[in-house]
Amino acid sequence: MNPELRRNLWLELSPRRMLLMALILGLVFFAAAVAGGNDFAPAAVAEVAFYFLVVIWGARNAGLSVVGEIRDRTWDSQKLSALTPAQMFWGKLFGSTAYNWFGGLIALAVILVYDLGRIGVIGTLIDFVYFIALGLIAQAVSMLVSLVAVRRRQTHSRFEVFLYQLAGVVAAIAVYYVWRAADPAGSLIARGAAVDTITWWGMALDARSFLLVSLAVFTGWTLLACYRQMRLELMVRNGPLVWIGFLIFIGLYVAGFNAWLSANPAEQYWDVVARRLLLVATVFGSLTYLMVLLEQKDRVLYRWMGGQLARARIDRVFWNFQSWMMSYFAAFVVVAALVGWLHLHAANPLPSQALLVAALGFLTRDCAIFVLFQALAGRRRADFAALAVLVALYGLLPAIIGGMGVHAVGALFYPLTTDPVWLSPALAWGEAAVAVILALGSLALSEKPAPTRRVMA
Repeated sequence: MNPELRRNLWLELSPRRMLLMALILGLVFFAAAVAGGNDFAPAAVAEVAFYFLVVIWGARNAGLSVVGEIRDRTWDSQKLSALTPAQMFWGKLFGSTAYNWFGGLIALAVILVYDLGRIGVIGTLIDFVYFIALGLIAQAVSMLVSLVAVRRRQTHSRFEVFLYQLAGVVAAIAVYYVWRAADPAGSLIARGAAVDTITWWGMALDARSFLLVSLAVFTGWTLLACYRQMRLELMVRNGPLVWIGFLIFIGLYVAGFNAWLSANPAEQYWDVVARRLLLVATVFGSLTYLMVLLEQKDRVLYRWMGGQLARARIDRVFWNFQSWMMSYFAAFVVVAALVGWLHLHAANPLPSQALLVAALGFLTRDCAIFVLFQALAGRRRADFAALAVLVALYGLLPAIIGGMGVHAVGALFYPLTTDPVWLSPALAWGEAAVAVILALGSLALSEKPAPTRRVMA
C-alpha cells in the first residue's frame, strides 16, 4: 500500500473515532426517522450529513493536508523521502480525508437505499457517481488552491486555510446547482424544475447524462491538476502537453454551446462558426488571466528562455512554456482565425475585427504588467500590485475621467468602436508595446549583478 496513505489511515481511522462516527450518525438518522414520521426524512438528513462531512469538513482537511505539514515543520523531510509525486498526492488527498469519507459513505448508503425505491437502480447508480464526484471536486479544488499557495510561499494563516476550504465549497455549490437543474426528481433537500435536454454541438442531449459525463471528466481534470502541482512542489518538471490537451478539450467543450448565444434556428453556418470561435477565444483569454495571476513569474526562467530564443532553440523554449503563455498563444491564434473568418464571410467586418484586435492588445498589455511587477527588484506581493493597477485602468480611471465629462478617451482603457475604426486597436497595442518593453527591460536590468566594492589593502 502507498506508505503515505497508510500513515494517514493509521492517524485518521482509529477504532474509537470510527465507532464514534458510526454511533453519532446512527442516532441522527434514527432521530430523523422518529421525528419526521416518513421514509424521506432520514435520506434528507443523510444528504445534509454528506455535504457537511465530505464537502465542507473534507475540503478543509484536504486544504490542510500539505499546509499542516508545513506548520509542523515536517514537509521538507517528506519532500526528501523516496515517495513519488503520485504516492504523495493520493496519500495526502485520500489519507487526510479518510475519516470524512468514512462518515460520508455511511450517509451515502442511507441516500442510496432510499433512491432504490424512488428512482430505480440506474438512477441510484447515477446519484452514487454524482455524490462521489461532488466530494472529490470539493476536496481536490481545496487541495489544489493550497498547493498553489504553497508554491507562492503564502503564510498559511487560519484565514488563508479558510479560503482554501471556501474554494472547494464554492466549486461544490456550483456543481450542485447545475446538477439540480437537470435532476428530474430534484434534490432531496431542495426540489425544483428540471431541464430535460442540453443543446451541444447542435445535438439535443439528455441533460442528466450529459452533466454526469461532464462532471466525471472535470473531476478527472481537477485531480490531474492537483497531481501536476504536487510534481512541481516535489521539484519534478511538468511538460506542456497536458495543459495543451486541456486547452483543446475546453475549447471543444465550450464551442458546443454556441446555441446559447443565439435563439435563431435558421442561423447561417458562418455565424455559427464565428460564435464558436468567440466562445473559445473568451475562455482562452479568461484562462490566461487566471494562470498569469496564479503561476510564479520566474525571472530566472524568463531570462533563460530569452537566451534560448537568441540561440534559436525553439524546442527547449516550448517545453518550458508556462500555462499562461500557452493560453495566451491559444487565444492569439483563435482571435486571428476569427478575424480572418469575419473578413471572408461578414458583410461589414471592420468594427468587429477592430474590437477583437483591441481586446487582444489589452490582454497582451495586462500579461506584461504582471511580468513587469514581478521583475521589479524588491517588489513584494507583485501580483497584488498588478491587480491594483488593472483595477485602476479598467475601473477607477475611466470613472474619474468620465465624471469630468471627458468621454473621448475610453478607448485608452477598454475595447471600443471608434471613428476611425483603427484607433481602438492602435491605442491598445501601443499600450501593450510600452508594457512589454518595460517588462523586458526590467528583466534585463535584474539580470545584471550588483557592483562589487574594491577593498583597499
